[in-house]
Amino acid sequence: MTVVLWTWTVTATSYLTALTLASDVAVRAPRGKSVTMSVDGTVTAITARKSYTGAITLTVA
Repeated sequence: MTVVLWTWTVTATSYLTALTLASDVAVRAPRGKSVTMSVDGTVTAITARKSYTGAITLTVA
């Protein structure tokens, strides 16, 4: 079981070069929307306990 202590609600498309997610973090979109992540143009699952580097785009739709 994973306990989520922190939630990052992505409200608009965000551009990053690095992202590290702790084990107790969730990345979500506002109610009724979804968030997807691509790294260097490849759609990538948003997974806790992982680090990502490159051209990261979080898209809210």
